[in-house]
Amino acid sequence: MEAAEPLYDGLHQVVTQTSAEERLALKMRTKRVWKPNIVRKTYYSEVLEQKMRFQFSTHALRCIDKAGGFDNYIINTKEKWLHSRTAIELKHLMFEVLKCKEQGMPMSQIKKEVFPKPKVSRHVFIPRTYDTRFYFDWKGPRKQVIFC
Repeated sequence: MEAAEPLYDGLHQVVTQTSAEERLALKMRTKRVWKPNIVRKTYYSEVLEQKMRFQFSTHALRCIDKAGGFDNYIINTKEKWLHSRTAIELKHLMFEVLKCKEQGMPMSQIKKEVFPKPKVSRHVFIPRTYDTRFYFDWKGPRKQVIFC
């Protein structure tokens, strides 16, 4: 499972204004953006029994090590520190899986019931039957006439 949103653990971009001493007299300043150090890393989740690939800030990596693993970090960290919607959804999914494991359900049944279903692509070929000689297909950006 790969996530689109990185886990920053509370860090974010900081915009500051830098100014040199000779520019202070003229009141000229330039903007400077400080971005967190981001690393792509794969962790194995023992609760979900699958590999998870995320982008982490190095601060979040240290917090994962301090918490005792990826699962402990996601479960024990408050949602306001996770910041990413993907991590919050992952936390709720882990709680549901843990609840099912306490009831004694096997992991194969948990994956069928709890895990999110894969999205169906909108670009699936749908065979059409043409009853008349001309058929107008309105799905595309332009009206297309198909001759049978």
